[in-house]
Amino acid sequence: MSDLDRLKELLLAEEREALARAEARVEAIERDRAALAEALPKLVRDAPSRPMASALAEPVAEALGSAVREHRRSIVDALFPIIGPMIRKAITEALRGLMNDLNGVLEQSFTLRGLRWRLEAMRSGVPYAQVVLRHGLRYRVDHVFLIERDSGLVLHRASAPDQPELDGDAIAGMLTAIGQFVRDSVGRDGGDALEAARVGSSVLWVVEGPRAFLACFIDGVPPESLRAAMADALERLHATHADLGVDSTLGEDAAALAPEALVAAAAADADATAGPARSPWPLRIVALVLLALVAAWWVRTHRWESRVDAVRTALEAHPGFVLTSLSSRTWRSITIEGLVDADAEPPAAAWRGVDLAGVVPAITTRGYVSGDDAVVTRRATRLLAPPDGVSLTVAGGMLALRGEADSAWLDDARARAAWIAGVREVSIEVSDAHDARARAAAGLALLADEIGSRFVHFTHDVDVAPDAALRVEAIVADIARARVLAGSAGVALRLHAEGFNDAPGSEAVNADLRVARAAWLARELVARGVPATMVEATGDVGVAAGDAILVRGARVRVVQEALAP
Repeated sequence: MSDLDRLKELLLAEEREALARAEARVEAIERDRAALAEALPKLVRDAPSRPMASALAEPVAEALGSAVREHRRSIVDALFPIIGPMIRKAITEALRGLMNDLNGVLEQSFTLRGLRWRLEAMRSGVPYAQVVLRHGLRYRVDHVFLIERDSGLVLHRASAPDQPELDGDAIAGMLTAIGQFVRDSVGRDGGDALEAARVGSSVLWVVEGPRAFLACFIDGVPPESLRAAMADALERLHATHADLGVDSTLGEDAAALAPEALVAAAAADADATAGPARSPWPLRIVALVLLALVAAWWVRTHRWESRVDAVRTALEAHPGFVLTSLSSRTWRSITIEGLVDADAEPPAAAWRGVDLAGVVPAITTRGYVSGDDAVVTRRATRLLAPPDGVSLTVAGGMLALRGEADSAWLDDARARAAWIAGVREVSIEVSDAHDARARAAAGLALLADEIGSRFVHFTHDVDVAPDAALRVEAIVADIARARVLAGSAGVALRLHAEGFNDAPGSEAVNADLRVARAAWLARELVARGVPATMVEATGDVGVAAGDAILVRGARVRVVQEALAP
């Protein structure tokens, strides 16, 4: 060992020992912690539950509160799958109970019995709910006790078949004590007595007599006729048994105190006090009238709704109109709100065919630009104003122009068509009307010369040659072509049928012959469909002597006339 090492040993020996002890202690703590983590679950399971719960209650509660405050979102997300179904189930049960109550009310309200009860409530001034309770709720007499008034001993008792036996002596003592207390402490002048009380879910009714009183335990809501039946039964017992007491034997009179006998007597008393049975016809008539009114109202409402639906359907299909709101007060008014294009037909045209029984819908509109083909067609027609020779159609946003027009209009249409709202594509197949008219005029001139060169020959006087019919058919075909060209050129045609003759014969005879031949050709043209207003027969052609046409025949000369402005 060097001197330096010995010096270190002398100077740092204590610190090295302290550091070694600290490292050993840290290693021991880490080993204990690892062992505790493994043994802790078993220790918790083996520990007594109550002390462990007491020990963990406060830290767990504090930890849970801290977690809720700091990690509320995570806890809500974790509990949502549990809380959601619980809330839905609770709401479902509440709604089911509400629907059952509502169904019960509706079942009682929309029946003949319900209507009868409503009429009874109106006639008697008793609230409808009390009438329903009085007629709808059932009651039952569970126990009957006949108790001597002075001694409090039970003279007779009876119970319903399915009811357990009660301690009659205890009940008699209790009723006697309570009755005496009421007479002594609460009653006025000692004349008041206990008449009714509620014992749990049962109602206690007491009817007192001179020597005994009758007590009944009743389940449900009893009518007043039951009290009358109890009083009547008690009065008959006092009248029949003058010595009514502990030693009395009721015999056959005990049957009148049976629970079912009291209920039957109460029902009979209620029927007797109700008076004679009334005829059901007034109620039936009222029900029929109400039913007829309801049916009429339903039919009228259904018819009106059908009309409103027809208006809604018509407006939804109306080009250039967007329905945003339609409300209706039955049989009175219709209020419409929507968007309308300025080039669309008025929305009133949509419901023109719907019978609204004189109701005029009130409509409020705001403007918008529609892309419907029908509206775009109206817009393009308004902006381009096409002439008569041009057809304008719009399909799928494509504007198509076809026909003939002046070059000025055509240039303007080419410049403006693509800018029309709703037009995505333009197809222009319009030719220049001036060029077309010039071409038609040139073709008409050539065709007129050709028609004038065709002759129909005659063999003698007005006897035609064998090929006359063929030549007339050719002339008629050329005239039809000439009429088409005249329409394109913008002129009117006049047809002059002219007759000719050869050299022999006098001038007077030849003049008559020329007229006859021209008239024959005119008749043939009209017979083959040429309008008679266009044809004129001319016998004397008035040509110069040097230009005379010496031929036995007739021809058609075409004359062009300007159209009247």
